[in-house]
Amino acid sequence: MKTILIWLGLIGLSVVNAFSQSRVSLAPTYWFNYGNYAYQTATLHADPATKPYTVASALGLTARYHFNEMWNVSLGVLYNKNTSPVITPMMDKANLITNFVQLPTFLNFRSSTHRLAPYFSTGAVFHISTVASQPVKSSLVLGAGVDYRINAKLSWLLQPTYSYLLYNPADTTFEQFIDYEAYAFGVQTQFIWRF
Repeated sequence: MKTILIWLGLIGLSVVNAFSQSRVSLAPTYWFNYGNYAYQTATLHADPATKPYTVASALGLTARYHFNEMWNVSLGVLYNKNTSPVITPMMDKANLITNFVQLPTFLNFRSSTHRLAPYFSTGAVFHISTVASQPVKSSLVLGAGVDYRINAKLSWLLQPTYSYLLYNPADTTFEQFIDYEAYAFGVQTQFIWRF
């Protein structure tokens, strides 16, 4: 919880500082991901259970500081909900649902000043959970999409993404992780309002 408050404070200070220079924008953000973090778990006295995929939706707010018309850096706070089907050796099915906060930090490039332009992002996403044994995890993210400038103050971003989780769970005496896949494909969309 302390980490979340520190991040929110840093984002708030960045936004306040950027307001004085008229280079800031805010964007409501929605991010959908599919396929990340599939694995099987084998316990001491049971056959492997399979978690074949994850469907995740994240909703929140992103702030940007624009260096110029083409380059900007963004910080966001997103609430994420993951739903993963779990299939036991007896073919029983259940949904595993987890919630956490994501803090995406990206360097972004809009390739032209035209109304419709390719848009590229690279950076990291920090996943913060209060229930996991590893409360902070991080992913590397690459994105390539399009940004459509509606007017001088408002634009719409649609961007497919690829994420790779930089964390693999460690096997324990009671549980082993088999065929762990730490990637996701997604699409994020934002309405960017520039001050």
